[in-house]
Amino acid sequence: MVFQLFTIVTVVAISLFLTRRKHKKAPTKRAQIQRQRFKHDDVHMCGGLNPRFHKPPIRSDVSIGTGYGISMTDREVELERQSNEEIMQLLEARIVSSGFFRAEKITELMAKLREGSSPFARVNTNVAFDGGAILTVEEKRVLGLNTKMKYSKNFIEYFDPIVFKKIEPKNALTDMHLDAFHRVARKKELRELKELNVRQVDILPAGDARDCGKIKRFKKTHRINEVPELPLPGCTAPYCRCMYLAKDI
Repeated sequence: MVFQLFTIVTVVAISLFLTRRKHKKAPTKRAQIQRQRFKHDDVHMCGGLNPRFHKPPIRSDVSIGTGYGISMTDREVELERQSNEEIMQLLEARIVSSGFFRAEKITELMAKLREGSSPFARVNTNVAFDGGAILTVEEKRVLGLNTKMKYSKNFIEYFDPIVFKKIEPKNALTDMHLDAFHRVARKKELRELKELNVRQVDILPAGDARDCGKIKRFKKTHRINEVPELPLPGCTAPYCRCMYLAKDI
């Protein structure tokens, strides 16, 4: 009797499992697009994720030797390398135009940032922060730096000391780096949506206090060929965290 009861319960459980699996809905094309988009940004650093603590997988054939086993095609790796180089070029242009940095040190700084950049890896500005002795509290006070923060002498030497009265150097360089990344990522994202024949998109802000006020005018559905490029004209955020959201496939 007990064996028969056990058999009946087992059969019913298996039937329910198979029925649920059979009726499970496959993800829509729109869901697939959005999942891929968030997956790409999650690799780098987006929507406020902290690159110091968020370590995504490096996805390339050569990455298997370093412990990551998700391979990518040579074409995908090459496209990612091109995107990285575009990010570096934008970042260098921003560094030069800012006036914050000593002109003779910019080449050295960019070499260090390029050294810390690799396909499908997170945005890594921290590589520029290290090196050399650490400033003492008195040295930071004399320079007008935040005495509670840790600065290496090598990093501080990249800057014109006069700018420390108006900027915090680590945040300034990090924001420039993230700005360059997001510009390239959104440009690539919009191109891919067009290739997928998406017809309409929304502009999706991060949804917190750091959102730029300009987004209010653009929180509507746009035709794919009429949507403005991100960042929006006149964006006041340190770097744009808005995204494109596919509305009509």
